[in-house]
Amino acid sequence: MKRKTLVAIFAVLGLLALLAIGGGAWAYSRGYYHSLRGGIAQNDKDFDRAISYFKVAYGKNPEAFMAAHDIACCYALKGDNESCFRWLRVALKSKYADYAKKWAKTEHDFDSVRQTPEFQRLIYDAPE
Repeated sequence: MKRKTLVAIFAVLGLLALLAIGGGAWAYSRGYYHSLRGGIAQNDKDFDRAISYFKVAYGKNPEAFMAAHDIACCYALKGDNESCFRWLRVALKSKYADYAKKWAKTEHDFDSVRQTPEFQRLIYDAPE
């Protein structure tokens, strides 16, 4: 099973668990609903819609580095490298920068930008 499919399944299960224990309003207010919708749109290759959902999720929870990471992924898939790197830098400014780098190293959505000097600098701390 693809990683994104597994992520979507676990996101749905997590959201259902939160709703079951009375955390539905909290989950919605923290952007999880929008992240889930963004993941679905991204899987459907509707990158513009995915980006809009992920941006709402990030706005509701700026510590959610994965929302910024997912926005960067969508821009990479669209071929918009400038926006991809801008959002990747946002993900790397969170306190979870090490995780963001770890995910970016293996994320296939970044295949089109992986060998660029900018990606190398951001993810592998390569010298200019």
